[in-house]
Amino acid sequence: MNSTTVKNIENIIQYDFSNKNLLSQAFLFDIEGGNEAISNTPLIIIGKRSINFSLVALLSEYYGGLSKGKPFKYSIGTDQINNILDNLESKDFYRNSINFLGLSQYIEALSEGEIECADRKLFDALVGAVAVDSNFDSKVIGKLLSFMLDIDYWLDNGFDNFDENPTIKIYNFTVAANIDSPKYSYKRQKDEFGNLFYKCSLVLSSVNDEFVGVGSTASEARSNAASVCYSYLEDNKLIADIKKDAGEFNVENAMDTLDNLALKGYFMLADYNTQEAKEGYKATIKIEGIENTFDGFDKEKNGARSKAAYKMLCYLVGNPVPKDEELNK
Repeated sequence: MNSTTVKNIENIIQYDFSNKNLLSQAFLFDIEGGNEAISNTPLIIIGKRSINFSLVALLSEYYGGLSKGKPFKYSIGTDQINNILDNLESKDFYRNSINFLGLSQYIEALSEGEIECADRKLFDALVGAVAVDSNFDSKVIGKLLSFMLDIDYWLDNGFDNFDENPTIKIYNFTVAANIDSPKYSYKRQKDEFGNLFYKCSLVLSSVNDEFVGVGSTASEARSNAASVCYSYLEDNKLIADIKKDAGEFNVENAMDTLDNLALKGYFMLADYNTQEAKEGYKATIKIEGIENTFDGFDKEKNGARSKAAYKMLCYLVGNPVPKDEELNK
């Protein structure tokens, strides 16, 4: 890995390595017949364990309270704590974070062949690399996770409207527009009163402009820069209108409509998992990069896929998703 790539990745994750070799190792995936000892496999193991501990520590600091001589307690219910952890620790969440941050572009160039779950493993490996480089400093690891996962945003806004996160909206725009991932750069500055703050600059390859956001943390500054950028795209009518491009659709043409939208760059082509079910077939549709999946039921295989596709299409364009009984009338 050359020095320019190292510098780019350090900027993306907002961490400067003392041992640059650890960063390079995080991208060395173990392949069949490879050498596990020099791959990122040891870092993945370290990263997985570090993530679990650090997330619990972060939430305990955020929601916890400890009075002298009294038991530790959370300010919210333990079910809520577990629900937050389940969301933050999901494999899809890690994988999506690698994509949103623009780190996935380095995987193919630095590994041999296609590796299953490479982006998720990369997340674990990067955390493991930082853990080793910082001599397992829990505060450093926690800061990295807060930034990479944008934890403050999710704690403030919840996980229900996943695609409303400004950083994710900008990433989705680049996917739909078929352009390079957004590039973020950061600076720490002082205001007139001597208070430190972060300044984030965002650049898109399709827009001849720079969008700036500030905040008390790097992730807050990034979110604000993304919000400024998205407002610009909306004001200048640069956001693709998926509802308009979808046109009039129904169950019969839903699969073709989804394929056409994918070819226009809105999302990846859909995958259908079809299995025999009671009195027919059950089809489950999934699109890479989209969290929700939908099921369709019918006596025929194509009928089940069409109904699943129709549900997905309704969701993507913002229409109410019909219930099974409504589709089977």
